[in-house]
Amino acid sequence: MITSSQSQRDRPLHILTSEDYPSKVMPAVLTSWDLITLYVLLIFFPTNVSNAIAGGAAGITFWLVGALLFFVPCAIATAQLSVIFPYEGSLYNWSYRIFGSYMSFFVGFCVWLPAPLLLMATSDLAISYIPGLNSGWLTAPWQQGLALIIVILISGFMAMQPHRTVQNITNATFVLLMIASGLVVAAGIVWLLTGHAPATSFSRLSDWLITWDPKTGGNFGLFGVITLGYLGVYLPITMQAETIATNSETRRHLIVRHLVWGTLIVVVGYILVTFAVLVVQGPKSAYMLFVLVTTVDAALGKLAGNVVAVCMLGVFCLVTMVYNHIYARFLMVAGFDRRIPVGISLLNSNRQPARAVAIQTGAAIFLTILFFMVIPYLFGSNPADLSLEVYFVGIGAGTILWAFSTILLFVLILGLYIRDRRALLLHRILPIPVLIVSSVIGLVTGIIAIVDTALNSWVPLLTNQQWSWIVTGLTAATLMLGAIVSMFATGEAAWQEIEQGAS
Repeated sequence: MITSSQSQRDRPLHILTSEDYPSKVMPAVLTSWDLITLYVLLIFFPTNVSNAIAGGAAGITFWLVGALLFFVPCAIATAQLSVIFPYEGSLYNWSYRIFGSYMSFFVGFCVWLPAPLLLMATSDLAISYIPGLNSGWLTAPWQQGLALIIVILISGFMAMQPHRTVQNITNATFVLLMIASGLVVAAGIVWLLTGHAPATSFSRLSDWLITWDPKTGGNFGLFGVITLGYLGVYLPITMQAETIATNSETRRHLIVRHLVWGTLIVVVGYILVTFAVLVVQGPKSAYMLFVLVTTVDAALGKLAGNVVAVCMLGVFCLVTMVYNHIYARFLMVAGFDRRIPVGISLLNSNRQPARAVAIQTGAAIFLTILFFMVIPYLFGSNPADLSLEVYFVGIGAGTILWAFSTILLFVLILGLYIRDRRALLLHRILPIPVLIVSSVIGLVTGIIAIVDTALNSWVPLLTNQQWSWIVTGLTAATLMLGAIVSMFATGEAAWQEIEQGAS
């Protein structure tokens, strides 16, 4: 714990239970390689390429710009905060150490809230590959909802298994992801080597440019949805107390190594897969989740395409488990610190926060029933269209909340510079000017990406104006709820501390 500026105003000095207890009761199993596979699985979603190819060759430019202006600054901020505050809970703990009790709960609330939506979204990505294998399967919203519930339940059960078992499955999932991505890239290469012309123009400078037009909008509307494809940087290190690091030097090496290699793999992966799909399919296949499979079908044959489909189905099923596994840590640390009922943080015989996993699983199933089985059949004449609208609105609001919590990384770095500059100087991983400039650039880019996402509809059934009002309103209401709940939780925690002191 940093003690160099204990007189700093408003700087909390109380050692949280979540800073000490997890390392005593949870197995230290995570290696640098484990963190790399987690990092890549949580951020590199090849299906995001279907958005990028809408911009043609400029889609690759978007990935590069998003990486330089947002992704890399996120990785730098995460590395710096992890080195200074090496505790379980990442953003929740960092917010406490820099801004105090109220902000820590509010940030933790914003970080955790998208979890049920993410479980539903990754499950939906998994089952979206089933109709691609057979168009007669899972056509009705209630059928899709039932399939999602099964995937979510399985993810919850698997997330309660011993941590080493979960991580071994995660590492195997990484291999599946690399096989699928490798086949897509190979399809692009084979397509060109066999004499086919690329389906996208790469020859003109204008093909690569990001454009904006006040009338047509240009292709800048893709900036938000592509840039936010890099969300999730801080998630693996949320389990910092469960790594094999035994001292500050090995911990620093583990943190920096997984962020450097993971970031490199993700950026290169997005660029290569985007290029391959543009070569074989072109922008005409934009927004088609099954585009990875059709790309491989066209260049390598149906068998290879089926391999990609099965690999991606497995990846998204198992990534649901990984999200369930990691996000349970936020509930766990909040329970340890008695910010929420302590029973939520109880560990099972496998030393996993089983109750937290069960709560997330239940919340995701509730949303699935609501989005796929209730609303589509109670309102509107076309259940499939309404289900799509409700689903994307929910995911859009969840993405903005996730992005909001992510840009707080930069606020924390800037706040630490103002409130405890000595700690930052003592543990800096890069020169201070680089840290500050990187944080400012990342913060501005993140805000632009959030605004762009809020202004551009993800579903053709909703106009940009309708999308903006609904998603912005839902996000604002959620943040207000988080602020109110945080006030009560902070007050309750303070009262408990007073009672403990009196006794």
